[in-house]
Amino acid sequence: MSAALAAGDGLVDESERLLEFLYVCPVGLVEMNEAGAVSLMNPLAARLLMPIAPPSALANLFEALEPYAPDLRYMASSFADERGTVCENRRIHLRQGRSDTPEVLACSLIKIERDRIMAVLTDVTEQVAQERRLKEAESWFSMILAGVNDFALLSLDATGRISAWNVSGERQTGYVSRDVLGRTMNVFYFPDEAVQGRALQQVDFARRDGWHIDEGWRRRKDGSRYWCQSLVSALEEKTGEVTGFSVVLRDVTQSKTNAEEIRRLITTDQLTGVSNRARFYELGEAELTRWKRFGQPLSALMIDLDHFKRINDTHGHAAGDEVLKQVAVALQTTLRSIDIIGRLGGEEFAILLPSIELAGAEMVAERLRRVISGLIPTFEGTAIPVTLSIGCSELSAEAADLDALLRQADRGLYSAKEGGRNRVVVQRGAAA
Repeated sequence: MSAALAAGDGLVDESERLLEFLYVCPVGLVEMNEAGAVSLMNPLAARLLMPIAPPSALANLFEALEPYAPDLRYMASSFADERGTVCENRRIHLRQGRSDTPEVLACSLIKIERDRIMAVLTDVTEQVAQERRLKEAESWFSMILAGVNDFALLSLDATGRISAWNVSGERQTGYVSRDVLGRTMNVFYFPDEAVQGRALQQVDFARRDGWHIDEGWRRRKDGSRYWCQSLVSALEEKTGEVTGFSVVLRDVTQSKTNAEEIRRLITTDQLTGVSNRARFYELGEAELTRWKRFGQPLSALMIDLDHFKRINDTHGHAAGDEVLKQVAVALQTTLRSIDIIGRLGGEEFAILLPSIELAGAEMVAERLRRVISGLIPTFEGTAIPVTLSIGCSELSAEAADLDALLRQADRGLYSAKEGGRNRVVVQRGAAA
């Protein structure tokens, strides 16, 4: 009897130690099944999740994070091994806009055994902010690493036009001096990006900050492309007047090719292949900067698949995932290369349309609506018709930041759903 009591006391002590560990653990811990149903959650995990989800949603981690990381459920369900790491430090951007709540969570999912997953949540808001501040410096330092094939030096006058050209520029780009002298760096950009004023923007930032680093695909004279990292430095008189700019262009195509697959995994939604929420907002902020600088129109579409819950309930989540993938492909192939599409959550997509006014955005939205209406996705031989509701808005003085623009488009989306679905609604006026 005494041995049994001692064993019982040992179990109590062990349980108390476990509870103490969970309480003081410096990371959020959630134990759940493969569907996301929570069986255990420590206090820190609850504190991290409560600002973004009502208490009722905390019973299922995937549902709580659905608006911010809709691909987590798919990642867990498609993980075939009996145990192992489903994802590690998957960053979830919350964009709460409040100083007392996390902006970015790191989420790791570890499959412990069949139908048992442990989630580890960490607030990495400050770490991400620091990484953003170091990004330009790291980009520049990376230029000296292996994979740099060539460099070119050139000079710009005070207006941003090429004033000096040498053999290094000819070797890298194929252009001779008569091709480029007196022209802006738009000559090295593909037409879509040149229209967006990306080269002029780089010069403008260097004029303001003293220097600016940029990278992206550039065009050689023969039409081929290469991945270029460029540094533009302002040349100033003692009075502070900018008299010109020096430019260093580096061809880092090989290192870019090696890194592109890693970047794709970080920036795309794993289910649909479009930009994930974090990447969409990153690209959107860049377009907002261009809008402020150059005043070109910028419109947004908010898109929702009609009755998507009914598809999941009737055909299962695997069928719903397949519908999302087929819809995403159809949307991407209908849009221009410079348009930005992202999956913001569940069945909700957002699209940014640079250089398109509201009337043009309505035409694009109507074309997308018609394309999807005629798509008829299939899953395991079963046709699953789907339609879209779409809200349109344009960046303006009344909706002058990315969140306001998307809220305004979301109001149009709500009206489209209230009006019967499978329709496009243009939303004008300030966002509520």
